[in-house]
Formats: sequence, structure tokens, C-alpha cells
Amino acid sequence: MRRGWHALLIALIAAPASAQTPPRTVTLEQATEMALQNNPVAVTAAEGVTIARAQVLQARGAWLPTLNVSTGFSNSSNERFDQITGERASELYTNQIALGYELFDGGRRIADQRSASAAVVAANATYREQRYAAVLRTTETFYAAAAASELLGVARQRLERAQQQLAFAQRRLQVGTATRSDILRAELEVGNAELAIVDAESAQRTAQLELGRLIGVDGAVQPASASLPASAPALPDIATLVARAEAGAPMAIAASSTLSRRQAEVRAARAQYWPSLRAAGGYDWSAIDFPADRRSWNFRLTASLPVLNGFGREANVARARATERIAEAQARDATIAARIAAEDAAQEISAAERRAAIADRAVALAQEDLRVQEQRYQIGAATILDLQTSQVALAEAEVARVRARQALGVNVARLEAVLGEPLAGVTP
Repeated sequence: MRRGWHALLIALIAAPASAQTPPRTVTLEQATEMALQNNPVAVTAAEGVTIARAQVLQARGAWLPTLNVSTGFSNSSNERFDQITGERASELYTNQIALGYELFDGGRRIADQRSASAAVVAANATYREQRYAAVLRTTETFYAAAAASELLGVARQRLERAQQQLAFAQRRLQVGTATRSDILRAELEVGNAELAIVDAESAQRTAQLELGRLIGVDGAVQPASASLPASAPALPDIATLVARAEAGAPMAIAASSTLSRRQAEVRAARAQYWPSLRAAGGYDWSAIDFPADRRSWNFRLTASLPVLNGFGREANVARARATERIAEAQARDATIAARIAAEDAAQEISAAERRAAIADRAVALAQEDLRVQEQRYQIGAATILDLQTSQVALAEAEVARVRARQALGVNVARLEAVLGEPLAGVTP
């Protein structure tokens, strides 16, 4: 009767899963590509690069002369006296070309162009940083879903072993070598294994839905089979990784470029103390009838030096110097943070690899221990408690192996996020 209830419970557990549409299957590379297309932070950072490039174009355009061409026509109910022709007219046609160029500005345009170029470098570094942050989050979510699927498999294997133990106990009870307590303990373990399946299926569904949301899919998404890594790629020594992080980490490059931009802004603010020199000229056509045939030209050279402007220049320089000092502190902190993050991630990868190797060994030992205990129980040399202890030890070892491999994959992604490049591009 109890076995009938167990079969019914398993059927009820499996029924909702079978009624659902099979989730879409993706690899880690596919999930990452889809997540980058749907991640608002990464999209914002990419558009920040576009804006920074537009600022460079504007800074370069400041070196070009200004050219304006205009034409006009006016008509009035009151006639006016044309001083040139001596005629009275109500219409006037005009055409004009005006050209101007700033000959000297105290170095402001040079500073502005350097600031804009540094802004592009900073924007590119920020984009790389946000891109790999999105990759890291996707990897964490992907491996969480993959681990949930593997843990469901572990729970199902536990149920199979518990059912085998129940069958052993029933056979021993029939021949009089087991007690009713053995049956009850075996049935309790079957129930615990069934509850573990319920929890694992719920966790799997939640993880798959979260992965789907992250990559922009309405529904659950299943990671491809054999998704959890068993080993990490070959890494160079810690000193090489730290040097690579200090020189090329997106956070360090972004902070360094921001500092260069602030330094250029200081030079631009100081340029306000210098005089400016501008040349301008034009050519005009005008007449009371069309086409305009009276021509004139003009040229002017203007030098300007603001002597007193309410301490506006001093305030601008003070603000620029303050932001420069802030950027200096941030650049130092970013370099230190990149070095620490790279070293920490590399150490975590090494530790995760060791944990995975230990977990593999623990699973092998637990499997052998369970096999021995099953043989001993069948001949009456072990109790049901001994058998269940080995069963639980094996389940715990399998869970630990899944978690160790999950942590290994996540820590590899962490190091790649710090370096701003895949580990395949880092030469050991």
C-alpha cells in the first residue's frame, strides 16, 4: 500500500513538468550574446561611446573657419529712398557671404580636443567594463540554472537508491533477516528523497525563468547539457595577471582616461587668461531689383582680453583643479582595486579547482562506500542506518561537486570581468 502511495506521489510530481512546454536550450555563448543585446546598462555604455565620438568631432570642428551664406528679400508698404540710385523703392534684395576664423584662443581648442579624445578612451573602457559585468551576471545566472538541473539529477538518483534500499529491506524482511523498523526507515528515506525532488524542481524552474528574463526570453530557458566546467583554462602566474590588470583592466583605463580629461579641462580653464584673436570678413550684394548688382566687402581683426569678469576665470580654474584632484584619487584607487580583484579572482579559481578535485574524489569514495554497505546489508553485516548514512554521504558529495564546479565557472568569469578580456587571450 505504501509503495502505491509513493508511486502516486512521484506521478503527481512529474505530471506538471510533463504538461509544460519544454524550455528553450541555449549555450553559454548564446546566452551571453542575447543578454548583451537586452542589457540596458551595456546599451547605455555603448551609446556613451557614440556620444564621446561626437564630442571629438565637435572639438575638431573648432579648428575650421565659420562660413555663413544668406540671401533675403524685403517688401514694405512705405517706399524708401535709395541713396545710391536716388530712386524711391519698396523692395530690397540682399545676398551675403561671411567668413570668420579664430586665430588664437590661448590653447583652449587644443585642451578641448585632448579632453574629448580622453573621453572616448574612458567611454570605451566603461563599455568594456559594463559588457563584462553583464557577461559575469549572465554566467552566474547560467551556471545557477545548470547547477539546478544537475542537482535535480542528484535528487532523482537519491530517490532511485532509496527505492533500491527499500527493496533490499523488503526482501530481507521476507526471509526474516530484517525488522519492521528497517522498512520504516527505508520508507522515510524514500519520502525525504521525494521531497528533495520537489525542492530541486522548484529551484530549477526559478533558475530557468531568471535566465530567460536575463536574456530577453519570455519563459524558462534550459542551459545546454554538460554546462558546468570541470576545469579552468591555464593561467599565468599571479604577478603577470596583476600587471595585466593594472595596465589593461577597464576600471583602471576608465579612471586614467578620466584623469587625462580633467587635466585637459584645467588647461582649458587657464586658457581664459590669454587674449583671443579673431579674423572675419564678408562680401555683400544688394539692390532694389533682381538680381542684386551692388557689391561691397568688409574685413575686421578683433583682439579681446577680458580684464575683469567677476572672478569667473578663477572660479572655473578652481573647479577644474578640484575635479582633477578627485580624478587622481579615483585613478589610484581603481588601479589598486584592479590589482586586488585580479589576484583575488585568480586565488579563487585555484581554490575552486582544488575543491572540484576534492569533490570528485569524495564522490568516488562515497560511491564505493555505498557499494560496500549495500553488500554488507544484503548479507546482514550492516544495519539499515549504516546503509542510509552512506546514501546521505554520497548525495552530499554529489551536491558539493556540483557547487564546486559552479563556483569554478563563476570565478573564471570574475577574472575575465576584471581583465576585460577572455582568459584565452592571456598567455600563461
